[in-house]
Amino acid sequence: MLAFYGTYTLAAHGIALGFGKRWLHSRQQKGTAAALELPGVSIIKPIVGCDTNLKANLETFFQLSYPKCELLICIAEPDNSPAMSVVRGLVGQYPTITAKVFVGGEIMGVNPKINNMMPAYRQAQYDLIWICDSGIAGTHVDSFPALLDKVYFGTQHLRVYLVANYFGQNCANGMSWLIRRTALEGVGGLANFSDYLAEDFTIGKALWTRRWKLAMSTMPALQNGGDRTLSSYQARMVRWGRLRATMMPWPGLLEPFTECLLLGLLTSVATSHLFGVGVVRFMVFHVGMWLCSDLLLLTIIERLPFNLGNMLM
Repeated sequence: MLAFYGTYTLAAHGIALGFGKRWLHSRQQKGTAAALELPGVSIIKPIVGCDTNLKANLETFFQLSYPKCELLICIAEPDNSPAMSVVRGLVGQYPTITAKVFVGGEIMGVNPKINNMMPAYRQAQYDLIWICDSGIAGTHVDSFPALLDKVYFGTQHLRVYLVANYFGQNCANGMSWLIRRTALEGVGGLANFSDYLAEDFTIGKALWTRRWKLAMSTMPALQNGGDRTLSSYQARMVRWGRLRATMMPWPGLLEPFTECLLLGLLTSVATSHLFGVGVVRFMVFHVGMWLCSDLLLLTIIERLPFNLGNMLM
């Protein structure tokens, strides 16, 4: 237990903080390319339902300054849905933006997101495809569940992906990812993964095994999900936990031991037995250090100054 504690707590947290500080927001560029040299991008936006932030999030994509892109909006609901009203309003407000709307999707498999995106994927005109969920964009968080969701993705979830990216492993995340269509077609195309609920993991794994390079963007995606509740957050975590346990049973068994409280409790008992350190004393130290690490990681992803003042805000 002490060996596992040292490996995970020190190595994983240390790599995430060090690599995150160096990589995120670094905006690596090699000179400035003319607008005509930039590759075209097809942006696919799958939409299910109509939360309070849908219009604000979607509008940021109509306001992009990138010179060569198309916006392909996929709506799962019928033509008279509230989401369609929002989309029609934005399309009318920005008539110069190349935007197409697809309704209903195609039944390809059990994955509703892929079913929703298939018509847009078939008509995408560019090789680079940016798949981006409706909850991405903006910075405003207006409820405790939304804040909890944001903190989870900015700490526990981000730490795993930073470590995976550092070691060149599968770090694909389906909420916002840019992929070459030629690469995706090389592993069977989007429809080939319609029977997998975790399509981002399975597509990333297929590309990684074909020796395609997967890398985390230096610019973090901005979450702005609306209508969050504690029950929906809990249901989401349970659903993802079941998926991970099904796809990767052995890592799934070890996953609870990477959580702060369980790992700290077991290690505090071990240190008390071996070295006579008080359980409560070690637990307080452990939780305090873990929270400091999480706060530092949040300052990195939020691009705040790396100091104690912002950690305490």
